[in-house]
Amino acid sequence: QYQETGSMPQDPMRQAYEAAFGKDEMLDGIPCKDWASYIGPASPAYLSTYCRMQLAHSKISMSFSALLFGPFYFFYRKAWKPAFGFLAAELLPTTYSHYEAGRSTPSYRSLVMLARLCSALSFLLMVVRGMYGKWLYRKSAADRIRKIRSEFPDEAQRKAVLAAQGGVSFAAVFGCFLLLMVIGSASTLLLGPNVDALLNLVYG
Repeated sequence: QYQETGSMPQDPMRQAYEAAFGKDEMLDGIPCKDWASYIGPASPAYLSTYCRMQLAHSKISMSFSALLFGPFYFFYRKAWKPAFGFLAAELLPTTYSHYEAGRSTPSYRSLVMLARLCSALSFLLMVVRGMYGKWLYRKSAADRIRKIRSEFPDEAQRKAVLAAQGGVSFAAVFGCFLLLMVIGSASTLLLGPNVDALLNLVYG
């Protein structure tokens, strides 16, 4: 799909691809056909985005999926490092807030400040995901594709492995959801608020 097809040399899309990826159509040292095999049916949209990023020499490209769905987006795309990284970044402030709320004598002011801090951090993470989500996926996919290329020199076999290990995973999304439920339940049981202390705080 992304190799030379004999299309008209004045085709603006072909010119843009050659300008971004070169005549050999390589992205990060990887042939675009391998990117297409790994990404799956969404490869035309992703490669068009990466083409614009290459031409603009930018790592920024808005991803509303990453913006809205957070770590679930990266689990869905099998980008494991950013997936677990953002998941941990989301969970740590929440776990710490549960710990603070579970102290024997919580301060109302400290709880309010902590809630504001968690909200600000969550907003910052959302912005970072939205702006750099596609670039983070690109870096994760490039590392995986390079490893597969080194292990499977045969083109037909490599294409099958790329398709199998790439693409998307609903199972990973479901697993992430279950993990969040387990961690949330455990943190509530182990670090949940001290009810007596909260009642004393409210009613004096």
